[in-house]
Parts: sequence; C-alpha cells; structure tokens
Amino acid sequence: MGAALVTETRSGVLVGGEVTTKDLRRAGFPFRSGRICLDLVATVAKRRLGDRELLPGPTELRTWCRVAGLPVPQDAEITPEQLERTQALREAVYGLARARVDGTQHLSADIDLVNSAACLAAPPTPLLGPDGYTSRPREHAPLDSILALLARDAIDLFSGPYALRIRECTAHDCSLFFVDRSRPGSRRWCTMASCGEKASSATYRQRHPGVR
Repeated sequence: MGAALVTETRSGVLVGGEVTTKDLRRAGFPFRSGRICLDLVATVAKRRLGDRELLPGPTELRTWCRVAGLPVPQDAEITPEQLERTQALREAVYGLARARVDGTQHLSADIDLVNSAACLAAPPTPLLGPDGYTSRPREHAPLDSILALLARDAIDLFSGPYALRIRECTAHDCSLFFVDRSRPGSRRWCTMASCGEKASSATYRQRHPGVR
C-alpha cells in the first residue's frame, strides 16, 4: 500500500482549484479531519444532529472529488448504483470511526465493505508536478479507482500509528471526526480556527455575562 493521502488543510492555499476558508471548507464541504477517508465521512453534515446529505447526486460527488484534490470520476454518468456504493463506503468508514471513538466493537460488515472497496480497482497513480518536486492527481479516473484509494486510506488509518488518535470534535454543534496529531494527544476540536474559537468565545461570555 502506498502512502496515505492526507488532504491539505491550511488556510489560504489553493487545493483542488479552490481557496480554503477560515473554517476549512471548499465549495461548501468541510476538510478538517486531516485524512481523506474522514473527510468523506464529513459529507454527511451534522451527524446525529440532523444528518444532512452533502452528496445527493453525481454533480456533488464530482465537485467533492475535485476540491478534495482527487481525480474527478471519468464515468460519463455516475449511476445511482455507483453513488450508493460511494455512500455505503462512507458509512462503513463512519461506523469504524464511531466504534473507535466510542471504544466499542467494530462491525464485521463495515470491515468487509472497506476491504471490498479497497480491491475494486487499482487506485489512481499520482503524477509528478511540473516543478519536479511535488505530486498532483490525475485529472480523471474511474470512480472505482477513487473508492479504492479512499478505502485504502481508511485501512492505513485504522491499522496505522494514528489508529488510537481518532477523535470526535467536542463542539456541541459539530460532529466531525479528526486525527489528533498533537504531542499530548489531547486535542478537543476539529480546528481551533472554527470550533475552538467558538467554544472559547462561548466560555468567555459565560464567565463575563455583561460582554457581548
């Protein structure tokens, strides 16, 4: 297995043709997890708080792939079955992350689905950038290849050195998972620039009720 793809999450840089915002959104999709497989999980917004689907159709799926820095599916049409397969992989990764965060047993069905997706096809090969130092994704790739890449990233995450560093944001209105790469392993929020600042501001207002 090749090196796992880690999405770029720095503010103000071009990623997949989009400029990231302060809360690390691109085209309305959050990219705050630090791993592409968990960014896929985040395409259901407000989990357990409303569950808003951000990939309802082929157009949204293509947009997500583009702004995630992945090849765009080259299929002339993304069929309903292919869209359902993408959503099924997403939910399997969510189930594994949920179990890891909660300290519960992983469902064998989730493991089987991720493993099956990883074997669908060879993942798209990155290309050497024009500067000779950086890599860039291919412009297009079959959807099965993209799903294989996402599944393999999940396998790498759940079996790798950050397997016990998967966290859930503690902000009351956020449900994102993220990888805690802090030295003490005590990070609480998906990003300080979004949920961390809001939580700090709320705490300050509680302690100083006269301040708006």
